[in-house]
Amino acid sequence: MIDEKILLQELDEMIKIQQKSVERAEHGSNEAVVYLKSRELAAYMKVRNLIKEKSAKEAATSKGTNDKKLSSAL
Repeated sequence: MIDEKILLQELDEMIKIQQKSVERAEHGSNEAVVYLKSRELAAYMKVRNLIKEKSAKEAATSKGTNDKKLSSAL
């Protein structure tokens, strides 16, 4: 099983690096590079948000399943 926390930490680092890259490109006034770097940054952020969303749903589902098992055992 993949540990979501590790993936999220790595993505956060990649996002920080990409944000700096976008800022440098903005100072260089190269619109094409800014666009490409921004698109890459957006992709990293979408993946991070998707992982967070799926993790939250799985946690909620697992909790609900555990609650049902507990209540049926009583």
